[in-house]
Amino acid sequence: MYEKGVRIIRGDRNPVKLLFGHTPEACTEPVDFEHACFANRMALMDIHLWKAFLTDTACPPWPCPCCKAGVLTLSKGALKSKTTVASMADRNEDWWDSDHVVLSFTAWATCSNKLCAETFALAGDGGVEMVPDEDDNTDYANYFQLRYCHPLLELIAIPKNCPAPVSKALHAAFALYWIDRPSAAGRIRVALERLLDHLGVPAQTPGGKYVPLDTRVDQFSKTDPAHGAQLMALKWLGNVGSHTIDVNKDDLLAAFQVLEHALSELVEKKSAMIAKLAADMTAKYKAL
Repeated sequence: MYEKGVRIIRGDRNPVKLLFGHTPEACTEPVDFEHACFANRMALMDIHLWKAFLTDTACPPWPCPCCKAGVLTLSKGALKSKTTVASMADRNEDWWDSDHVVLSFTAWATCSNKLCAETFALAGDGGVEMVPDEDDNTDYANYFQLRYCHPLLELIAIPKNCPAPVSKALHAAFALYWIDRPSAAGRIRVALERLLDHLGVPAQTPGGKYVPLDTRVDQFSKTDPAHGAQLMALKWLGNVGSHTIDVNKDDLLAAFQVLEHALSELVEKKSAMIAKLAADMTAKYKAL
C-alpha cells in the first residue's frame, strides 16, 4: 500500500526536484539534481497505481506531472459527489440495491511537494460497494473512477530528449486511457510510428509509396531484434484498438510499460549509460 508523504528533495544549497515520481517514498538525504533524476528514472511505471480508485477522502498517489517529485493528495472536503437521477429512479423496487447506484464527482487535488503545490481538477464517476466494518457487519463505502484530470497525468516517464511527435501522441494516450481505451491503444500505435521516424526507419519507399507499420518494425528488427519484438507487440495492440470496442486495461497498461522501456533504451539510451558507468568504474578502480 502506498504511504502519503511530502517529497521535497534538497541539495546542498537549493531545493531540487526528481524527474518522475514513480513511487511516493520519502527521501530524507540530500540529493543533487542529476543523481535524483537518474535514480528516479530507473523504475518502470507501477501498473497497480493506475488501476486504483479514489475514495471520499483520498486519491491514489499519482505522480505530479509538473514538478516530477510530489504526488496528488486530497484535502478534507475536496471531493464532492452526487448520485445520478437515473441510477436512483428505481430505488423503491424490490430488486434495486446499492450496486445500481451511480455517482458523479468533482474534486481538487494538490501536489504534496510544497515547492510545487500545483492544483489539479478531477472529475469522474463512481459507485457504492459493501465493506465489512470492525464488527464484521456490512457497511457501505463510495469509490470513484477518474475520467478527467487537468493538468494531465503522465502514466509513464517521458525522456527529456523524447521527440515532440512521440510525446504528443503519448499525452493523447494518457488522456484517453481514462475514457476510451481502444483510442488510447491507437495513440500508442501513433507514438510507435513517430518513434520509428525518429529511429530513421523509412515510412515511404524511394518511389513515395506508404510502408506498412509491420514492415517498418520488421526492418528495424533486423538490426535490433530484441527491441523490435517489443515494438511489434505494441503494433499488435494498436491494431486491436482500431478494430474492437474495448481493450483490456491490464493489456493497455502493459503496453505503456513496454513503451516506457523502449523509450528509455532507444531514446534515452539507458543501457548505454549504465555500460559507460561500469566502464568508467572499471578504469578507475581496476588498477588499484
